[in-house]
Amino acid sequence: LVSLPRQAVSPAGHAGETALSDRVAALPQPDALRLLVDTVQGHVAAVLAHGSAGSVDVSRPFNELGFDSLTAVELRNRLNADTGLRLPATLVFDHPTVTTLAQHLLTALAPPKAAPEDTLRDALARIDQALADANGEAESIRDRLVPILQSALVKLGSAPAADGGVMAKIDSASDEEIFALIDNEL
Repeated sequence: LVSLPRQAVSPAGHAGETALSDRVAALPQPDALRLLVDTVQGHVAAVLAHGSAGSVDVSRPFNELGFDSLTAVELRNRLNADTGLRLPATLVFDHPTVTTLAQHLLTALAPPKAAPEDTLRDALARIDQALADANGEAESIRDRLVPILQSALVKLGSAPAADGGVMAKIDSASDEEIFALIDNEL
């Protein structure tokens, strides 16, 4: 048998023009996963000196493909360089196939977006902290925030009734009461 040089196969899509993480972030999830499967498959083929990336079965465990601790570290190093991540040396043992490893990389490179309600809760928590740290400026900050919050409620179709009683209650409410109302309603 003739031994092929280890650099014989280049990973799919590794042109260097755009960082892998940027390309993954710009793609819809199924396309990003396909890109990562192709990338991992290409690196596996290079590390194991296969003639082509297509010869690597993406669902076959790495240990059945011929990986040992040295080739596992080499694959990890290639993926570190390609992704910009700091991956553990146990990567191929923790994620034993090309497909599961690609899924792990997708989660690391393009984490799921937070739900809108979680984003709002985080923003309100930051506002609450800013008001607590305001040192006497809380009323001024509150006066600027209330119209913004009311405008948001109008846009969401949940504006308070236009009668003066409710508006008077809102105007007289403390910051804590407003945030408690928002927290309870969400």
